[in-house]
Amino acid sequence: MVGEEHGSFDPAACVAFRSRGWTIDATAGLVRCEYALEFDDGNVVELQENYRFAGIDVDRLDESRRRIVGRLLDHLCVIAGLSYYKLAAPAQVFVDHGRWSAVDAAYHRTLLTNGLGEFSWENDLDLLDPRWSYRSLVNDDDEGLVPIICALDNGPLTPVGGGKDSCVSIELLRRAGFRPTLVTVRRFPVIADVIEASGLSDVAVDRVLDPSLPSLVKAGARNGHVPVTAIVTWAALVAAAIGGYDAVVLSNERSASEGNVVYRNVEINHQWSKGAEAEALLSEALARITPNLRAFSLLRGRSELSIARSFAALGSRYFSTFSSCNGAFRTDPRRRVDRWDATCAKCQFVFLALATVLSRSQVESIWGADVFSVSDEAGFDALLGLTEWKPFECVGESRECRVALALVSESTDWADHPVVTALVARIRAAGLWPSDQDRVDVLTEATVSLPWPYAGAVSA
Repeated sequence: MVGEEHGSFDPAACVAFRSRGWTIDATAGLVRCEYALEFDDGNVVELQENYRFAGIDVDRLDESRRRIVGRLLDHLCVIAGLSYYKLAAPAQVFVDHGRWSAVDAAYHRTLLTNGLGEFSWENDLDLLDPRWSYRSLVNDDDEGLVPIICALDNGPLTPVGGGKDSCVSIELLRRAGFRPTLVTVRRFPVIADVIEASGLSDVAVDRVLDPSLPSLVKAGARNGHVPVTAIVTWAALVAAAIGGYDAVVLSNERSASEGNVVYRNVEINHQWSKGAEAEALLSEALARITPNLRAFSLLRGRSELSIARSFAALGSRYFSTFSSCNGAFRTDPRRRVDRWDATCAKCQFVFLALATVLSRSQVESIWGADVFSVSDEAGFDALLGLTEWKPFECVGESRECRVALALVSESTDWADHPVVTALVARIRAAGLWPSDQDRVDVLTEATVSLPWPYAGAVSA
């Protein structure tokens, strides 16, 4: 049950989660998504997540664009609701808004089960697969589900997260003759610095979580990882439809499709919503709304090491601005680092990857430290596949980490480094030293199909 002012919260007593729908306050430029957790004693916890979009005044849009925005917001409302569903993870989900096909319902179910796979692992739960009930579940040929034709001709909208991957996508698009508009969902100082370095125009989407979340978790609600990439992508799609952009160009790499651990006979992937399966399902869901707006990753066929090479080739433009360290994106400014903490798994991986293509002085200048020396060697063991699971972070494949270590160990900058030599010895002893074919496979770009007119951008 839920005590007064969230004094106690018993997840086991929650019987249902309800996605109530969204409303638009055009004057404030605000979208409100509303939710409820229902308990067996009749108590209800009401929750709300807000989004501020530039130009959300839908009265200024034509009928087709208004309908597209509405259907995108229906999906965003359901998917963003996973941040509140997880508080109790009940066995029943109600969706009180929108018109949905069985294919849409299957998409939501897959996204919840796989996107909350790490959450299930963290909380020692069976993989989540609740019953879904939709207020309006209709046939695929229902008039309300016919894809909407609409002119969208403002070019690509590109999400920026502050890391090296989006920097590479920005410059690939620019070299291919596009002038992408950048988009952020919650902007941190690092991201603002990357945008400034790019010299491109941008759109800001402000996402505001329900302020009661910390107190609910303190009172006993569950906590854990949610598929943030899916939420950010659907928010960016709403911004694209409002602004007339024809594509949301993501920067998700091939490496994101590798899982972290096998849990109850299922592979759990921290990056599932960045992976190829999630992208394919997203594209199918979006095509059922409109053929004129696409979402895809420009880097899908590339490994993290391949992307690191392209990033290094950009020169120093972004070296002093980018960051992949989670410490730079903490909500509490008092706990936030300026750019790198030099000790976390993300720092270790990106340092290792860039050490294959930049000099020792360059990478140490970026981090302000020798990450091999100042961080825990056990973290590198986990990256290299010497532990039961890979770190639950956005890091590369275990095999490509081993290829990276091999390349680093052959560099005069690092060949005699005590940590590098110790890691090499452990990889060799485990029989995991990468073969020549491993090196080729990791650095070779896989062929992927990208929509016109963006296919040429990958080789720009």
